[in-house]
Amino acid sequence: MRADILLSLAVILLPVAAISSQLEQVTLQGIDRQYRVHNIEAANEGAAPLVLHLHGYRHRHEAEAGRETLDYIAWKKLEETAEVNGFILAQPAAYWGQWNLFSGLANIKLENGLEIDDMQFISEVVDKLINAGLADKNRVYLSGISDGAIMSYHLLCEPDSPFAAAVTIVGTMSEKQISNCATRTATPIMVIAGTNDRILPYDGGLFPEGRDVSIPEIMEHWRIKHGCKEQKFEFLKDRDLEDNSRVQSITWTKCDREDTVKLLRVEGAGHAVPSFAPVSDAWSQRGGGHNRDIESAEEVWAFVKKFRFTR
Repeated sequence: MRADILLSLAVILLPVAAISSQLEQVTLQGIDRQYRVHNIEAANEGAAPLVLHLHGYRHRHEAEAGRETLDYIAWKKLEETAEVNGFILAQPAAYWGQWNLFSGLANIKLENGLEIDDMQFISEVVDKLINAGLADKNRVYLSGISDGAIMSYHLLCEPDSPFAAAVTIVGTMSEKQISNCATRTATPIMVIAGTNDRILPYDGGLFPEGRDVSIPEIMEHWRIKHGCKEQKFEFLKDRDLEDNSRVQSITWTKCDREDTVKLLRVEGAGHAVPSFAPVSDAWSQRGGGHNRDIESAEEVWAFVKKFRFTR
């Protein structure tokens, strides 16, 4: 039904009978910027919901070596969730593996000295999928992990952010981001954060680029944006008694729109995405622990799917 569009965009990496992932690119600042699209078949019957996911930090050598397939940035659990629930997943790749969060980071400049424009790159990815008739412009969602979560806050603070809802995971927001946040319409947001995070601490921290605020300060920022007045608390089921961790769900209430601000406070866990899937012991120890009570990919979709863009 929409084979003309699918074929014109697709570089199929898997057999036709399987759910396909494909590599796409836009040319910006004289270089090809790549992104991975999964489950584009969801658009066979018309424009489908789109989740744009921003990966966490990757080493430059990994980014350079992985451009042929972008497998190194693929969040497989979110790809599976896209297949089950019928949305398109787009995963852009940071050019050198790190998003351009702050001005002056030399390792994310081009050889000609230009700073990489990730804001424009991500905007063009969204526009391309919408203009092709594949993505529903009223159901474009955002998620990001770690470095990608910080980049997500940049996007959400733009005056004309196109996202209907967002989820940030094990990431923080800088004091500068909060003071410069210029969004005209507050985006519904859920934050997933571990209280023992050793990489981007729950209580904030000082870095060469400035201060990262605490998770409670981030939630207060979005609470004010949404006009929320009260909270409700609930502990989720402790599915794994051996992970030394519990998930507390905190939802702000009496907002301009209900259910628009939520925190999954992962007590006793660190800088690892909560998931039923294991992580290495080395990473769990380095990051501060791993919660296995929830599947974050499923939590992303469960939150964002409730919202449509209203402006």
